Amino acid sequence: MDPEEYRRRGKEMVDYICQYLSSVRERRVTPDVQPGYMRAQLPDSAPVDPDSWDNIFGDIEKIIMPGVVHWQSPHMHAYFPALTSWPSLLGDMLADAINCLGFTWASSPACTELEMNVMDWLAKMLGLPDKFLHHHPDSVGGGVLQSTVSESTLVALLAARKNRILEMKVSEPDTDESSLNTRLIAYASDQAHSSVEKAGLISLVKMKFLPVDENFSLRGETLKKAIAEDRKKGLVPVFVCATLGTTGVCAFDNLSELGPICDAEGLWLHIDAAYAGTAFVCPEFRLFLNGIEYADSFTFNPSKWMMVHFDCTGFWVKDKYKLHQTFSVNPVYLRHPNSGAAVDFMHWQIPLSRRFRSLKLWFVIRSFGVKKLQDHVRHGTETAKFFESLVKSDPLFEIPAKRHLGLVVFRIKGPNWLTEKLLKELSSSGRVFLVPATIRDKFIIRFTVTSQFTTREDILQDWNIIQHTAAWIVSQNCGFHCISSGDGTGIPNMIVEPSSDVISNASQLSPDGGKYKTPSRKIVVQPKKLAVSPSTCVISQELKGQGDPLDGCFPEDAQDVTKHKLTSFLFSYLSVQGKKKTSRSLSCNSVPVTGGLEPCNPKAAATDKESHANTRILSRLPEEVMIFKKSAFKKLIKFYSVPSFPECSIQCGLQLPCCPLQAIV
Repeated sequence: MDPEEYRRRGKEMVDYICQYLSSVRERRVTPDVQPGYMRAQLPDSAPVDPDSWDNIFGDIEKIIMPGVVHWQSPHMHAYFPALTSWPSLLGDMLADAINCLGFTWASSPACTELEMNVMDWLAKMLGLPDKFLHHHPDSVGGGVLQSTVSESTLVALLAARKNRILEMKVSEPDTDESSLNTRLIAYASDQAHSSVEKAGLISLVKMKFLPVDENFSLRGETLKKAIAEDRKKGLVPVFVCATLGTTGVCAFDNLSELGPICDAEGLWLHIDAAYAGTAFVCPEFRLFLNGIEYADSFTFNPSKWMMVHFDCTGFWVKDKYKLHQTFSVNPVYLRHPNSGAAVDFMHWQIPLSRRFRSLKLWFVIRSFGVKKLQDHVRHGTETAKFFESLVKSDPLFEIPAKRHLGLVVFRIKGPNWLTEKLLKELSSSGRVFLVPATIRDKFIIRFTVTSQFTTREDILQDWNIIQHTAAWIVSQNCGFHCISSGDGTGIPNMIVEPSSDVISNASQLSPDGGKYKTPSRKIVVQPKKLAVSPSTCVISQELKGQGDPLDGCFPEDAQDVTKHKLTSFLFSYLSVQGKKKTSRSLSCNSVPVTGGLEPCNPKAAATDKESHANTRILSRLPEEVMIFKKSAFKKLIKFYSVPSFPECSIQCGLQLPCCPLQAIV
């Protein structure tokens, strides 16, 4: 390829990239491929002769894109953001052309000096202390761009380890450093990222993960107690990793409590703000930084939320010489006339060579300005608030942890398998991408607003998919019953008529191998008995605000398969006979129906000589309900008789004891 062809092909590639990013929301988010899918599409060996660029370019859509997860899609809600932007792409285009290896100042002065200045800019934008600045008379610290937060945490731990071992050598000069290392111990919360654990494995430093409070925050008293216990065991505490914005629920460790303890005990305090760090460009979010003055190091990813594409991680230390004593090697071929006077970033990191990462960061900060970056963060936060409001409006779901910034966690009320099934169905559809987490034995789904192009319409579309899929799961597995979550809160047991917008999207209701099909049944509309708000989509909250009448009826040890008491479920089936109650209905058109529903558990059918209708009701109870103790069942029957229902199969294709707004025949 000569310069002229490169110019032409480069323009074609820019056009392709523009078209791709501008229309990425139209693509399936996750690929529908299996491991090894590409093997059959590529030759066994590299081509001997040159291939044409037209063939190479054509294989992008043919071979590459079918296996791509589209991280820039507005419907990508997994993990944390990994954003890019036009200025960022242009920055790396130039950096790749220059392709310098900035290990020392002499190897490329512009690479080193731009990085120093941009890191000072960024520290001031976030409100970090002056001790983290390169250009400040009272500072011996500064910032550097690393590849990842994982690497930054490892660098901080290695520096802390080296510094403590040197201190120990003063009083124990004859002890081998490897022996001293075995006594070191570091701390983090049990919500810390897995990279913290990996740093401990690599450095051979014991890592203790401490319990958090009700807000998933590591507190000072917990740390203080752990330090005292370990000192009694002869261990030497050396390092604390505090997380600002945990991976699971975006919780924040209490710096104002941890900082003074680390200062008093002589521990290195490292702060991992990988995702949340970008938010500190907004002054209103800096309350989480209270105590930052005690930090020895701080790291976050502009490559997550700041629209500077991977890799780009900011890492600051208050004492650069502690990095030098850990990583400094000085062979003659790397020395230069300004060694010692100029900053050589090879002494601040594990690798020797480094990319010109600061160019794209410089382009982004200048192109957007601080104000537009603040607007971007606030937009993501407000969009997450909007999704949170949708989840809260549906009593089928719960939000088990407080929302912070752009991350919302949610789950279906009840046993974990319901939420696991929901995530599995959503993942198989490919229309949204979500990932799970667990908090206090609860399986949750993480929903992160990732794209700067995400709109409320995108959120509504994704919520519509989530809501309908959840309703489908409940209908298939539980017969739209209520399930107690074990804390007295039950799942509402009814489906209401969807709004006109939902009805118009009825083709999206039935997941089937990643595709959504409309039920091929005749719909007979029955008289409406329940007013529905236009904002109501699927699940009503008829039981909202009411206590669970059967809470406590079932012994905790009645079922080993699931620990959740399914009391509200029974209430939806075994209602008081002859007693008039507020209209409670199931709209069969609100959920996908792809054929006659099989009973949830045929083995659980009643064997006694009840009426046909009563037998039908009991036969639909799941196994986890039918095997509870006889005493509990007697207690139930004492207060709630089993009603007789008309032939439900005629009124309702779901064969449920209901008064349908719409029936399938």
